[in-house]
Amino acid sequence: MRNLIFVASLLMLFPIQTAFAEGHPTITVPSEFFSIKGEMTNLELTDDGGVITASGIAGKYGKVFVTYNMRTNPNSKTQGSFTGRGMGIDDSGNREFATRAGVWSREGTTLTFHALDDLTDGSQYLCKSVLNLSSGEWKMTFYPM
Repeated sequence: MRNLIFVASLLMLFPIQTAFAEGHPTITVPSEFFSIKGEMTNLELTDDGGVITASGIAGKYGKVFVTYNMRTNPNSKTQGSFTGRGMGIDDSGNREFATRAGVWSREGTTLTFHALDDLTDGSQYLCKSVLNLSSGEWKMTFYPM
C-alpha cells in the first residue's frame, strides 16, 4: 500500500506525457500522389549491404533511373537505411536529378523503401517503393510535400 501511495504522489508531481502532439507539427501523408512501375535493372552485393538500380517511366520526368545504396542494420537482417540518386530524362532531353535518403525493410522477397526525395526542379516528395526480388517488378509512389 505504501508503494501505491508513493507511485500516486510521483504521478501527481510529474504528470505523464500524453501521446498527443499539442503545439507540435504533425506528419500527414498527402492525399495527392502518382505512381510509376518499372523493373530492377541491377543488384550488386557489398560487405555493408548492396546497391540496387531500377528504372521506369514517370510522366513528366520521362525515363527515370534510381539507385538504392543500402546498408543493413547491424541488429536486423531484414531492415536498414539507404541513400541514393534519381535521374529522369524526357523525350526532349530535359533532365531532372534527385537526392534520396530513407529506410528499407524486407518481408520474404519483397523490399519496401520509404524515402524523402529532393529534386532539382524544386519538388520534394515522400516516396514509397516496393521491389519484388523474385520477379524484379518495382513500383514507386510519390507524395508531393
